[in-house]
Amino acid sequence: MDRGMGLQQKIDLLMSLAQDDHEGLPSRAPVPAGYRAGASPVTPRVVPPRLRHAAEVGALRPLNIRQLRYGAGVRTSLLRILMTNACSFNCHYCPMRRDRNLPRTLLKPEELVRIFLGAYARGWCEGLFITTGIPGRPVKVMDDLIQVLESLRERHRFAGYIHVKMVPGADAAQIERLTALASRISLNLEAPCGASLARIAPDKSFPAALTSLERARAQINTARLEERYGRPRDPLHPGGTAGMTMQFVVGATPDTDQGILNTVTALYRGGGIHHSQFSAFRPIRETPLESARATPALREHRLYQADHLLRRYGFDAGEIAYGADGNLPLGVDPKCAWALAHPERFPVEVRTASAEELLRVPGIGPATARRIVSERAGTTLRGLRDLRRLGVVTARAAGFVTLGGRRVQTLRWSEQLGFWGPEEEAGAYQLVYDVSPGTFR
Repeated sequence: MDRGMGLQQKIDLLMSLAQDDHEGLPSRAPVPAGYRAGASPVTPRVVPPRLRHAAEVGALRPLNIRQLRYGAGVRTSLLRILMTNACSFNCHYCPMRRDRNLPRTLLKPEELVRIFLGAYARGWCEGLFITTGIPGRPVKVMDDLIQVLESLRERHRFAGYIHVKMVPGADAAQIERLTALASRISLNLEAPCGASLARIAPDKSFPAALTSLERARAQINTARLEERYGRPRDPLHPGGTAGMTMQFVVGATPDTDQGILNTVTALYRGGGIHHSQFSAFRPIRETPLESARATPALREHRLYQADHLLRRYGFDAGEIAYGADGNLPLGVDPKCAWALAHPERFPVEVRTASAEELLRVPGIGPATARRIVSERAGTTLRGLRDLRRLGVVTARAAGFVTLGGRRVQTLRWSEQLGFWGPEEEAGAYQLVYDVSPGTFR
């Protein structure tokens, strides 16, 4: 029955699983288009008022199935669920802000559990990601999140991946319980400091968010340490050992990339954090920042690239190259920017350089650097074809390396000429959005 269904058909079917309480007038859930005659029909269910507008764009649509790739060729899928888009906070950038006129929708904990288990049983997802607005007291919202995880872990014995976003203002005991049940915990910091956060999120407290982060971090670090000393992992109570994530809205405040990455680097030092999320600001209709300029998506991309250098390539915060405005250059990726600023480090001899030296070459990543060191022990690398076979992006690396003392390419870097650079956005049309691409991150 499920084979060949489109994404929207799957989502329609899953939402029908939430429509079985007795609020409002009876209504028959629509049968997803494309069902064959004789296939099992969608059970008639009651549509409660809080779900009537769930399919509308303005309601942010509560479900999303996303395919993710991690590692070499390894893929997984997550069912992403927005528990509610109702919120008592009034953040200036957010499509769910309290004073914005939009249809609201709400999934109860037991409905969320049914939806996920329905998708999991059909093989549509392998894990779960939960985010939510904050309708009323944060303590009540955290109780609902904990109820979802307790039901999945302890009643239904789901031992797979669960990623959940904490809400600001939670109690210490709630943070402890949620972290114990989750594979990964995330927290929206939004800005790199309290002064900036107050400008765009007057109801939020940066010190309170950091306190929540530190409580979860301490528990995660303890769980990881215990595993390192031999304690078996309990898949039903993983203790957040997949690590934390934190999100920043980029461009909604005057903060520079350097300021954001300095905060990120300082937080990484305490351990327990897997990576950061960056969301380029988009002006949302009917919000105080509606007339503000959108942040280039390329700026978000450059921040992710710089974050990779800090986490996986052995770069220090002081080695990242910034422009005069404190932002990463948009016309060249951060690794190339560093290489061009340090001509004394190049060219690198591929046949003899250490893995650490190779890792500094544009176009060579961690796995490729290890592969080169292993391969050259039993064979002689002779040219670009050999390098490409090992995974080197030779269009980037060729000007920065030698093979047997011979330069592979005389030019280190070339940029296409144009009428304007990517940072100028000349002639770009200013869009105003109903929802933000960062809602489900």
